Amino acid sequence: MKESLGDYLLDRTESLTEELITKYFITRNDDKITRLLDSEQYLLEGSRGVGKTMLMKAAMLQSTKEFGKNSILPVWVSFEESIRIERITVVDNSIDPFLQWTMGKILSETLKKLQELKPDCIPKLNKRLEVIFGSSIETDIDKYSSLLNDYIKVLEKADIETNQDLKNKIPSTELTNILDNPQNFKEFLKNLINDFNLSRIVFLFDEAAHVFSHSQQEKFFTFFKSLRDPKIACKAAVYPGITNYGKYFERGQDAKELKVSWNMHSAEDIKYVKNILQRRIQEFDKGYWNKLTINKDIIDTICICSNGNPRFAFHIIDEIENTKGFQSNISVQFLINTIRTVFNIKWKEFETLKQRLIKYSQHISEAEDMMKEIIIPNLRVWNNKQIEKKRKLSVGFFVSTTAYDELEKMFSILDYSNIVKIDHSKKSIGHHKYGYYVTLNPSLVFTDLVLKSISELKNTSVAIENNQAYYDTTLFIKEISERLNESTEFGCTDSKCDFRTIDENFKFCPKCGSQIQQDEPESLYKILRSHGLSNLSLSSKIINRLSDKFADIGHLYDVEENEVRMKYIQDVRVKKIKSSVIEYMAG
Repeated sequence: MKESLGDYLLDRTESLTEELITKYFITRNDDKITRLLDSEQYLLEGSRGVGKTMLMKAAMLQSTKEFGKNSILPVWVSFEESIRIERITVVDNSIDPFLQWTMGKILSETLKKLQELKPDCIPKLNKRLEVIFGSSIETDIDKYSSLLNDYIKVLEKADIETNQDLKNKIPSTELTNILDNPQNFKEFLKNLINDFNLSRIVFLFDEAAHVFSHSQQEKFFTFFKSLRDPKIACKAAVYPGITNYGKYFERGQDAKELKVSWNMHSAEDIKYVKNILQRRIQEFDKGYWNKLTINKDIIDTICICSNGNPRFAFHIIDEIENTKGFQSNISVQFLINTIRTVFNIKWKEFETLKQRLIKYSQHISEAEDMMKEIIIPNLRVWNNKQIEKKRKLSVGFFVSTTAYDELEKMFSILDYSNIVKIDHSKKSIGHHKYGYYVTLNPSLVFTDLVLKSISELKNTSVAIENNQAYYDTTLFIKEISERLNESTEFGCTDSKCDFRTIDENFKFCPKCGSQIQQDEPESLYKILRSHGLSNLSLSSKIINRLSDKFADIGHLYDVEENEVRMKYIQDVRVKKIKSSVIEYMAG
């Protein structure tokens, strides 16, 4: 069977085997791998698709290879299944299923890694596990791991309504003590480190800030902070702007920031993306690479329009092949049309994003309208005038710090989605005011004719005299701010009481005396479960077949793989379907 270009452009690191990660990983020589394996706490910050997962997995594989030299145990943990935790109702505070699940996942991955890298110490590990699972259980690490994973699945899948239900499911009281208390969990980890003469454990937490709910994020980063120890180093992949660290966690203080940055004007940054594409495409078909590089402007435009996101560059290449672009020479206009098609899919994702990030749904709508109806048209007109005056062009705009503070969530959504990049270093913008520079994604710059070609990039400037500036007094800024500045509603925690207020000073309900809290939007888990199968990244034929058996994504999400099988849908397609469902639920 002929290989597909898609096999070489797998755009999610989760789809790559460890062998392929090692093969395809391109280092930027910026010391981030070393930082991810040192003893410090780090937040690895970057927009979607810029390579955070690839970087973390590459660090894990490098550390695994060097384990015999330095005894650093690397543990990569993905939390993409955390959305399932939302289905559990906790009736008091004696048990926190989210923290239990989080610590259970970490412990499970730690045991796997120990088993892989220190097999000679398994008898000693069994003795320690015997204490927490009970001496009556057969002393076998596979048995212990199975018990732990079964409990994690209980937390993910079981319909639990009371804490007593939860207590009845846990394998042992000792395990409860460890998973209920972060300090006990930390002590258990330190005992493992001493038992096996480890230099330290490095936790690489992936998909924490995106898939956790707003309240879960706050709990997670409080827990993250509590693990700090000379022999326990935590690193978490986060997104700019939208991550909720909570009131007990200080960025820079409790964890240093490690940013995956990008600059469209940097030859090194463009070369980095080019190297990624070259390694994969040449392996598939050298003729394809030749087509992309006959005209240097073609490959440079693709790399620049990636905006530091290799995944987006893969999508451009894929669309070129789908429209038979490789069958002839690729023109610049053909490429621009292709990029426009691919970027339009990103705009469509905003609708799904509203349903994923419920808290920001109105901000997402306002952000899209502002970009399409105001920012881009204004910038196009501005540059046309600059050309007439023979002055430098612009690929962005300044926004005053006060205006930015008014619309911070909205700008954060745009940054998170890689539609803009925000330089948070304050610059004077006149009238005794300061502002941040916001750069548009190059795909928008070229497809919306803000610039006519990449050659015009050399004639751009970030100086205030060559750019527009928006202030809190700017009409559209004021109007958006007023629309977004709606009152927060608070309600009684007693489900039988109907008291509601917008006064945040109420701490207790005047009707029944129960606590008052901010109303939570409907569970993201429930919303996504109710969506139709057409939302999945699957062919219409497969979706039509699945629709005869499954009513919605939630139904398909719950069943085991063998229940998905049917005519024309066997092993390979079943795995693809389940992967698509999990990816949709996790984002």
